[in-house]
Formats: sequence, structure tokens, C-alpha cells
Amino acid sequence: MQRSIYPILLSIALLGFGNANAASITYQTRLINAGVNKSDYRASWNAQSSSTSTHAITNFDNMLGGNNTFSHLAVNFSSGNTSILFQIAPDAGYGGALYLDGLKLTDKQYDLWWGNNWGNSSQILSAFVSNLGTGNHVLEAFWAEGCCNGSGSGRFSLNGGATWQNLSTPNLEQLAPVPVPAAVWLFGSGVIGLIGMRRKSLPSLSFAA
Repeated sequence: MQRSIYPILLSIALLGFGNANAASITYQTRLINAGVNKSDYRASWNAQSSSTSTHAITNFDNMLGGNNTFSHLAVNFSSGNTSILFQIAPDAGYGGALYLDGLKLTDKQYDLWWGNNWGNSSQILSAFVSNLGTGNHVLEAFWAEGCCNGSGSGRFSLNGGATWQNLSTPNLEQLAPVPVPAAVWLFGSGVIGLIGMRRKSLPSLSFAA
């Protein structure tokens, strides 16, 4: 009975560390039926009473929102201690805002249309985060569009904009602070050590016939 628990412990270790660096991107849209409060895009999103359409995606690139539509992008990722420049390029007639871990990074309260050209910096939601702490984080973008429904995309840079990566789950997962094999090895070593200590501490019992 004692031996049967070892494979279970190993399975838990593999499952836990296998998902440690998993990233996810969720894109939501809903019709605007309660106006747009440009001073607080998050609150304005929550104030809408329309139904929400939710899509799990792997790459925020050339995504279409819709006419008279509020959009919400949520990016979950793990990161080591690093600095990141985020850019979200929407079609947002009512403007939009970026948030990280619930705190607003920036907003632009005027008509935004980047024209599928990253060079149009005044039309892009951009925020530089220095010394991002190790752990799990959530990047959010909120924006609203009245008509015309142009496509939106996202990207990030680890060197101040010298090179860029698409805002995709494979790219975001590279930000994880500890490689999965090393983490599993460390955890496995700890489990083996604990098992050894447990065996040594068990008393030897005998019973008379």
C-alpha cells in the first residue's frame, strides 16, 4: 500500500509543473447598450447589460470585434523579473485602455484606428512595464467601436521595441521563469528525499503469534 502512493505523487508533480508556464488569451465582445465612460473603460464594460461573446484564442492578430461593440482582451501569463513593452492596436472609435493586474497602465480617449500599420503610434495603446515581478500576471485591454469594424492585433517586446513578438500563447509561455524539466527535477528530488526520511522515521513493529 505504501508503494502505490509514489506514482500518484509523481503524477501530481508532472501535472503541476507542466502547467506552470501555461498562458491563455481570451477575447470577449458585447454590444454597447449603456454608453461608453471614457474615464473608466473597465467600469464601462461592466456596466453594459448585453450578452457577452467569449472566445479562447492563441494569437491576437487581425481580430474583428464588430460594429457598436465593446471589446475586452484578457491575457494570462507567467513571467520572471523582466521589463516588457506591450502594444494593442484596436479599431476603437471611443478609445480604450490597458490594465495590468487590475491597475490602469494607459488610456487614449479619442478615436483610434491604426490602419494595420504599427508605425501609427498615436493610434496604438502602448505601455512599458519595468521590473515586472516574478509570478502570474493578467494584461487586459478594453476598447469600444461605433462603426466600421477594423481588425485589431497585439504584440510585445523584451528589448524596448528593437524586436517584437506576436501576442500569442506560445510566445508568452517563453516568459515563464523556470523551465519545466528543471522544475520537475527539483520537485522530484524533494519528493524522493521526503520519502526517504519517512521510511527512516517509521518504527519497526513485530507481533507475537
